[in-house]
Parts: sequence; C-alpha cells; structure tokens
Amino acid sequence: MRSTAFTRTEGGASETLPAGSFYRDGGAPAIMRAAHFPDELLSYLQMEGLAALKSAIRHRCDSLVELGCYDGRALEVARAAGLPYLGIDISPGAIARLNRRIHEEGLDGQARGLIGDVLHSSSWALEIGGRRPLQLFPFNLLGNFAEPEKVLHSAAAAGGIGVISVFDEQPSTTAVRRAYYTACGIEELDEVPGDYGGVAFQGEGGFASQSFSAEGLLELLGSVDATVLHTTTNRLGQCVTVRLGGGLDFGPED
Repeated sequence: MRSTAFTRTEGGASETLPAGSFYRDGGAPAIMRAAHFPDELLSYLQMEGLAALKSAIRHRCDSLVELGCYDGRALEVARAAGLPYLGIDISPGAIARLNRRIHEEGLDGQARGLIGDVLHSSSWALEIGGRRPLQLFPFNLLGNFAEPEKVLHSAAAAGGIGVISVFDEQPSTTAVRRAYYTACGIEELDEVPGDYGGVAFQGEGGFASQSFSAEGLLELLGSVDATVLHTTTNRLGQCVTVRLGGGLDFGPED
C-alpha cells in the first residue's frame, strides 16, 4: 500500500504526497467530466448550488468567487443571483475553456476566469469584484489537499462568506465515491482513514481525496479564522456556510 497523503505535519514540515499533483498534472478533465458522475452525485451538486445561492442572498454578497472552478459550474449561481463571477483554477486549459464559454454566453461584463492557485490568495484577491464576496469551495475541493487548513487560511485572507461543500464519511457515500473515481479511470485505489474523520482514497498519478465527518470538519474550521453560520446536509455530504476573517473591508450585514 502506498504511503498516506493525509498525514498531519509535524514541526511545520510535511513529507506527505502533495494531493494537488493529480490536478496539476492534468487529471482534472477526467475527474470533472459529467459523464463520469454516478446518478447519486446529482443531488449533492444540486444541494451545493442551492446552498451557494441561498447564502449569497442571505448575506447580501456582491460577488461570487469559485475556487477550483474548472469549467465554471457556479457561473449559473452567479447569473441567477445577478452577481459578478470570478473563477480561479490552476489549469490554463480549464480557464481558457471557461473564458470561451463566458464570451459565447455574452457574460464578458459579468464574469471571467483567472489562472491562480487557491493556496495563494494574494495572487487573485485584488481581482475580486466587490467588498463582500462569497467564496465557493465546490465539490469536495478541500478534500483534494493534504493540508486543507492552508486552503482555508488563504481564503480567510481575502475575507467574505465561504460555502464549503464536502463529502461525508458514511459507507454509502464512500461506495459512491469509489464508483465515481473508478469511472474516471483512476486505478489502484487505496482506502485509508482521513485526517478529519472521513475516508481517504489514493490512486495512481498522485490522486488523493478525503471526506470529512461533521465533527472533523468543525475541527478543521476551528483551526482557522472561520465562523460557522449555517449548514445544509444530504445523504452524501454537507455544505457549511462560514464567515471568513480578515481580508477585504466589509460594512455591517444587517
């Protein structure tokens, strides 16, 4: 069995496999292709979109930032809410595809994609259009990082409201995830305990993804500047809305 990608760091140093390497090396088209999604995933994605839309309205957000956006699925949330949209992804191909879509749909004045690393918000935070952004962490994005707290620290520096979508630790969810990753062509899947009460999968090409228990996610959020506001759940996971500390200058919400 390969060594786990989700061992906690000691003394500020990490010897873990960088979970993002699969995506950096071009794995995103496989994992994000809708044809590979089991039917059970549709309700999870619907929950995510509705949670983002509801939070954007409830907290009077004035822009939407989708982290790890790929082809911009949350663009429809921004369109429905009438918000400026910024998609951030490390893949130049994904951003080119997103910007082409934005142009073809006549949204050039409202939306754009930007090549950027979610771990380094200093490279894209000033591009956010608005003083009260909603930052969306879609489709178990946090689970793709060996040290998800670093993603949250980066986002907290930009501030605003965050909607965090993650898979849960239930055996039925783990079975759906295994079927999904297998359909994506990821071979030699190993299943090990995750760091936050969930189940971690590891596969060829540096693929790694972990899920979270409700308690484990709260533990993670408690380690960063994030205040839980409300939570939505279904049979596959949860969407947690948080207030992210620091960053941009905000006025009162009420």
